[in-house]
Amino acid sequence: MTDHKNMEAGERLLSEFPTPSLEAWKEEVIRLLKGAPFEKKMLTATYEGITLQSIYTAEDTKNLPFQDTLPGEWPYLRGTEALGKRLNGWLIAQELPFADPKDFNEALRHDLERGQNAVTILLDTGGYWGLDADQTETEMVGKDGTSISAFADAVQALDGIEPTIPIMVVGGAGSVPAAALVVAALKARGADLAKANLTLGNDPLGFLAINGQLPMSVDEAFDGLASLTNWAIGNAPKTKTLVACGFPYFESGANSVQQIAFTLSGAVAALRAMEARGISVENAASRMVFRLKIGGQFFMEIAKLRAMRVLWAQAARVCGASDEAAKICLQTKNGRLNKTQFDPYVNILRGTTEAFAAIVGGADSLHIGAYDEVLGGQPSNLGRRIARNTQVVLREESKLDHVADLAGGSWAVETLTHQLITAAWKLFQEVEAMGGLQKALETGFVQKAIGEVASARRKAVAARTDVIVGTNQYPNALEAEPEIRNTDHAAIKAKQGAKATAARKGQVKSKDFTALLDAAPKSTLGELSQALGRSGSIRVEPLSVFRITETFETLRKAMIRARKGKTDVFLANLGPVSAYMPRLDFTRGFFQVGGFSVEDKSWFKTPEDAAKAAIDSGAPIIVAVGLDDTYVEQVPALASAVKASGVRTVLVAGLLKDHADAFKASGVDDFIHVKSDVHAVLSGLAKSLEVF
Repeated sequence: MTDHKNMEAGERLLSEFPTPSLEAWKEEVIRLLKGAPFEKKMLTATYEGITLQSIYTAEDTKNLPFQDTLPGEWPYLRGTEALGKRLNGWLIAQELPFADPKDFNEALRHDLERGQNAVTILLDTGGYWGLDADQTETEMVGKDGTSISAFADAVQALDGIEPTIPIMVVGGAGSVPAAALVVAALKARGADLAKANLTLGNDPLGFLAINGQLPMSVDEAFDGLASLTNWAIGNAPKTKTLVACGFPYFESGANSVQQIAFTLSGAVAALRAMEARGISVENAASRMVFRLKIGGQFFMEIAKLRAMRVLWAQAARVCGASDEAAKICLQTKNGRLNKTQFDPYVNILRGTTEAFAAIVGGADSLHIGAYDEVLGGQPSNLGRRIARNTQVVLREESKLDHVADLAGGSWAVETLTHQLITAAWKLFQEVEAMGGLQKALETGFVQKAIGEVASARRKAVAARTDVIVGTNQYPNALEAEPEIRNTDHAAIKAKQGAKATAARKGQVKSKDFTALLDAAPKSTLGELSQALGRSGSIRVEPLSVFRITETFETLRKAMIRARKGKTDVFLANLGPVSAYMPRLDFTRGFFQVGGFSVEDKSWFKTPEDAAKAAIDSGAPIIVAVGLDDTYVEQVPALASAVKASGVRTVLVAGLLKDHADAFKASGVDDFIHVKSDVHAVLSGLAKSLEVF
């Protein structure tokens, strides 16, 4: 009764206030902007070519398709399960890139007791190419994963692990041979493969895109996957054997539209390849997994997963799959594109928002990288723990698995999802019209399209219109050069190579997966790879993987090493402190992101005082900081005096176009301002200091 009365009182109170219209809101915003353009301040252009509105209403979603569907209903906009993650949750599938199988197993058993609930076996670079430890270059052994060359390695990696736990093998060109070793190890443990929850296989065209070549022909790659799939149909019905991987596109700088479209194209190519080898679309589609990476654009990442789910459901149905087979399996991990070596603890925050986005978007499994993974080698114990517990907290404390379709009904997310669906489907059709993803890679279409977006990302970071906290904005000036961890690849190769040499028996007689499985206990990964065929190799221009912070990190490291203990920049602060403080903050940060040491503790009433202090500092770069009116009165005298003393560079913080010629005539070399290409300016100054 009390609640009913409170509701009535609340309704009466609200009725006394008029409901504002969108037009009224916009008028008020324009008034508060005080002449600044509404479109510039309140709308946000994205790399997808989509303009984010500052406010969304029910009108934006009024005519969008599938808004009346529920979780578990085709095309799965709101998830593939009616109860969402309420029953099973998402899989916490942390990757453990320990080079040695024994170390991997110890870390895995430790983490499984502390919240992780799935196994991810990530092959090292040698295994990724289908090579044994004694067949590959030293630096590839134990790099970015675990060295598994022999049956004993797989047995050791899974020692003590319950065979019923979900296991994912990520192995590139070595995935089918690795699958044989892992399955053989499970059989030796007496595992019931009919109940095993395994993800095997790979994405040949994704491998081609990122590496520029395959160690076999595309046909041979799909032959191996078809053999693996046929085996699974008869022996391991819950096993996934086909992969559509969007990782290469994400890490090369692609926008979300491109990631969705190219990944979908890879999935459709796999369906066609399996159908050509006698495997029905129904069987192939039901064994497909999609691997996508999650970035820092929170709402875009949520919408990306939802759009991927809808587009796959539609494409699979058109290809002839049942609605059940068209349910997507989304295996996700956060990407490295925005991760930093400087101020690495900020990566914890990035990982948290990315984990949240993945879960809200409906990920079925998730890996969150350790905050220090970009420092090379194995992640620290603390880094592993925080990354794992990020997911555990979201599950156990935030209860994100208790709500189906966490973003459902959000006008912004629903609108953005529809925009991604529309744009990605258009790009997908364009790729299909070329003959599919392989043709699009061979002609360079994919590389060119992604390259244009990647270039725009680099420019935005260089100019600081895209902010990377702690790297190109808000740096810690006292931070030392990060310590890069190294792996003893030679020691690992000696150990793992000896085991591979001893295990190589020449027992593989057939490329059929059943034969590979029978031979696995007495064979190596390299032998199994060779049996699958390596008759030819296709080559295309590879995508270029990068981190958007690398250019600033390289500059900053070089400055720290070359100029340690020296003052690089003297800020000649002119006029009263309260007036120039905002410009001082800007200028200080401008140089510190490049590792330049800055002296800025004094302010000066006259240009003569400022010039004397600047000269006495010994700094090779002098920057005038103050208000424009002060500049007109004092900068010419300041610049003339310091240039006469032999100082190399004089800059002015701000852009005074009307006085630029006069200032330069007095000795000013350039102006720094909010539209400057920060990285280009700092790199030029570093070269003048002979740092490069």
